[in-house]
Amino acid sequence: MTKTFEPLPSIPIFLDAKLLRAGFPSYIEWETGSSTLHHGLIAGNSGSGKSTHLMLCLAKVQKYMPRSTRLYLMDFKGSDDFRYLRDIPNARYYAHDKCVDGLRAFSEEIESRLQDNPDRSPLFAVFDEYASFISYTTIADKKLASQCQMWQMNAIFMSRGVGGYCWLCTQRPDQSIMPSGGARDQLGVRVWWGRFSSTDAAQMMFGDMYKQIPEDFDGGVGHGIAYMDGKGLFEVVAPRIRRMDAVKDAIADLVTR
Repeated sequence: MTKTFEPLPSIPIFLDAKLLRAGFPSYIEWETGSSTLHHGLIAGNSGSGKSTHLMLCLAKVQKYMPRSTRLYLMDFKGSDDFRYLRDIPNARYYAHDKCVDGLRAFSEEIESRLQDNPDRSPLFAVFDEYASFISYTTIADKKLASQCQMWQMNAIFMSRGVGGYCWLCTQRPDQSIMPSGGARDQLGVRVWWGRFSSTDAAQMMFGDMYKQIPEDFDGGVGHGIAYMDGKGLFEVVAPRIRRMDAVKDAIADLVTR
């Protein structure tokens, strides 16, 4: 595998809600080359639009990032959104209990880069419903759950310098995702879609910055609060997907490169 030194782009992933209400559509961009913005967290209650936004983000990764970019996609609940990937040969798509295999494979590739593998092409690990996966695995096999936690935390703390990107999607941001403030700080891009289920959820997502959330924020599908390290909090709207077939094709490309 070869090294990559291609410049990494800024990708428009949110619309600024305040400017949109004023009649001035403006994107908030994700600076993929920033060392503090590699990892992310997408959260929100069921039906809030988080999975749709995750799919849009992945399609934009395929569009804007270097051709060498690859994706490991772990889909614990086997959602309808990603079900089509099951029929694609050699796809790095892992559903249900196979998520362990995907997490292990990603971890091993990152570990090889930390040792002597010179490849630095962008490598994504996206885990849909990570918190549910850890809860389920803990009941079935505590030792395995602990191993998965170690793989995930090591990737979050260690992979940025070798081209790794970790994105977690969940309904509830609990201690399985952020066992410490330090772990949360590694997730430089965070967004909560819809209404907050509780003050605790807002604080778990944003720390003390949750106090900056506008009092009149009432959420809604595709409406959220986002944080970007170095930029602060934003009220955001998810861009619309105009061609879902194109989005699905882009994701299929990422998991088969």
